[in-house]
Amino acid sequence: MRILASTGPLFARPLEWALEVVADAGFDGAELMVTQDPATQDPDRVQAAAAATGMPVPVVHGPFLLLTRRVFDTDLVVKARRSLELASGIGADLMIVHPPFRWQRDFHRWLLDGGDAEAAELGTRVGVENLYPVAMRGRPVRFHRYTEPTHLAPFRHVVFDTSHFGVTGVDIVQAYEVLREQTVHLHISDYRGGGRDSHAPLGHGILPLGGLLSRAAIDVASGRGPGGDDELSITLELDCRRYLDDRTGLVGYLRHELTKCRALLDGVPPEEVLGRPDVVPATLPSLADDPDQPTIGPAGR
Repeated sequence: MRILASTGPLFARPLEWALEVVADAGFDGAELMVTQDPATQDPDRVQAAAAATGMPVPVVHGPFLLLTRRVFDTDLVVKARRSLELASGIGADLMIVHPPFRWQRDFHRWLLDGGDAEAAELGTRVGVENLYPVAMRGRPVRFHRYTEPTHLAPFRHVVFDTSHFGVTGVDIVQAYEVLREQTVHLHISDYRGGGRDSHAPLGHGILPLGGLLSRAAIDVASGRGPGGDDELSITLELDCRRYLDDRTGLVGYLRHELTKCRALLDGVPPEEVLGRPDVVPATLPSLADDPDQPTIGPAGR
C-alpha cells in the first residue's frame, strides 16, 4: 500500500526542503498541500522539486484551510477547478477537498453534480474529506455538512481522516466498514481526546489504528476498491511542530511513524509495535520528556 507524508505540517519551509525530508524518511511519495507559497501552486515548480528530490507527488490537497482561503480564489468552485488543473498538471491521481459549510450551496452542488466528471476529463479524481463539529461554548456545532460516515454517502471518492472522526466521536473501524467501498485514501494520525484535532503520532492517542489499518490491508490484499479498480493509499498527516528546527530529528520522527504504520499494516499486534527494537531509528530524538506518552495497547490502538 502506497504510504505518503503530507507537506502541510511543513508549510513554513520551502517545498523542495520538505520533499527532501519526506524522501530521506523513506516514504513512497508526498501529498502536496497547496499553500500561499507560489512553489506549491505552479505545476512546473512542483514537478521540478519532485524531480530534484526523487519524490513523486500523487496526491494534491487543495487550499481549503482557513489560512489558505484566498489561494486560487475565494470562490470554492473556482478554487477546486484550479486545484484539479494543478493535480492534472503534475500527474496526481487525487485532489482532496474539504466539504462545504452549510451555506456554501454552489460548491455543494458542484461536488454532487459536476466535480467527478470534470476531474475525470483531467485524468484525476476529487476526494471529499470528512470534517468535524466545532466546539462552541462547550457544545459541538456542525458547520460542515459532512462529519458522520453516513453523511458522505453521496460521494464516489472519500478521504477518510482518522483524527477528524476522533473529534466527531466516531468509531473509526465501524466508520471504515460503512465507507470502505468509497474510501480511496486514508489520512492517518492519532487523536488524544478533548475535542481537539490532534494529528498526534501513532499510539499517542485513543484511536484503534491497528484495527483500522489491518482491516484496510486485508482489503487491499484481496483487491478491494471502489468499483474494484481504485488503489487505496495512505498519508501520514502528523503534527511536526516540535521538530521543525531540527531536520535530523524531523526525519527520524517521520521515519519512526512510517515504520509503525507499516508494522500495523502487516498485522503486528498494536501492543507490540512500540516495543520492537527495530522500529526506533538511531536518529529519533528521545520521547522521554513528551507529556503525551504512547497509549498503544491491547485494545487495538
